[in-house]
Amino acid sequence: MPKYFVVLLILTALVASAAAASWTGFVRTDSGSWSISRESCNVSFIYEQSVEGQISPVDYHGRTLSPYYSSYTDVNLNDVRVGERTAALQGRYSSQGQLKLQSRTNGSVDMVIYKPSGTDLYTIDFYEVWPVNLSYDSSMTYSGREINSRDFLGNNRDYIGASFLYNRELSKDSSLNMSLERMNATVVANDEAIYQADVMATRDTKYRLNSHSTGIASLRHMQIGPGDEILTEGDERFVGVYDLVRSIGMGSRFENVDIADDEIEWLPCCLSGFAGMAPADQKALGSARGIFDCTCFEVP
Repeated sequence: MPKYFVVLLILTALVASAAAASWTGFVRTDSGSWSISRESCNVSFIYEQSVEGQISPVDYHGRTLSPYYSSYTDVNLNDVRVGERTAALQGRYSSQGQLKLQSRTNGSVDMVIYKPSGTDLYTIDFYEVWPVNLSYDSSMTYSGREINSRDFLGNNRDYIGASFLYNRELSKDSSLNMSLERMNATVVANDEAIYQADVMATRDTKYRLNSHSTGIASLRHMQIGPGDEILTEGDERFVGVYDLVRSIGMGSRFENVDIADDEIEWLPCCLSGFAGMAPADQKALGSARGIFDCTCFEVP
């Protein structure tokens, strides 16, 4: 005897900001559970920076402080992410960058449950329309004792990474455009188990890198499909003096499919009657036979 079959959609406004919101989808059966949590907010953001100078020792109260430069960037809206880490020792350094971000939670978040007649399987669809658009153009030049620089770009499980380590000379120019249009999640389950769970984001990522390095350069990327299937993957490593040009474009499209009314087998009433229903529906109705075969309306 099944113990439970639970499906929930919880949509909340975050206390920290009236413009922020989150939602959680949850499916539980006798033998397991599945869940998804999403978070975003209504925000427009523009960041610009320009740095140029010499990383050099500083005399302070009779002490000489070792020269060091460090920078950190981390942006994450509805799993559209940009992360950067840079650390440099004595040398000449310059960088410029402009980041633009726009995110909206005015769109809908819906859940639809569909169970065809004659089967015990439920199809639970979650639909989210919380778009995000992000663009980032940056450039950097360094010459000196040593610099390490890492970049991470992610778009709903797709990612691109670039790592430059132990470089005495490093220059790079990069351009990034990422967008998230919507997200669909589909779970197929019955009382006993979850048979399939797919998360499908409609998204685009376009990235270009032009670099000159004198140490170790590692370049990685991965594109994910439904069911965590790896669609494309790359991992490259260069040691020495290299000029590298890299261009990557990734996109995924998942269209919403509405179930037409004529595809749904509604429970009959005063038509073919109880006898024309699928055996599974007859069993589920049990003592309701008199309602659906219309005998309760018959005149004695």
